[in-house]
Amino acid sequence: MSWGIDFKADIYLSRQDYPTKHSVEDRIKELDDLIHECEAKLKMYASATPKDIIASDDSEDPIYWISSRIDEELEMYREYLINRYNLDLYLEYLTESENPQKD
Repeated sequence: MSWGIDFKADIYLSRQDYPTKHSVEDRIKELDDLIHECEAKLKMYASATPKDIIASDDSEDPIYWISSRIDEELEMYREYLINRYNLDLYLEYLTESENPQKD
C-alpha cells in the first residue's frame, strides 16, 4: 500500500459547475478582479485616517471598526485565493486531459 499524493480536482470544487474550460477561465478572471479589489480595500484601510472613513453618527470605537472591516476583507481575500488556486488546479487538469502526453 502506498501513501502517494493522488487526488481528483473535483474534490476541491464541490457544488460548483463549470461546463467548459472557457467558463473556468472566466471564473479565474473574476476571482482575480475580486482579489485586486480586496487588496485595494486593505490598502485603503491601512492608509486611511479613521475619522475620514467612519460615519460621524457611528458611536463604535474607530479602531475596533477598522479592525473588524479588515478582518472581513482578509477572510474574503483568503476565500478568493483558495478558490482561484483550486480552479487553477482544475484548469491544469483540463488542459492535460485535452493534450495527453505519451511517456
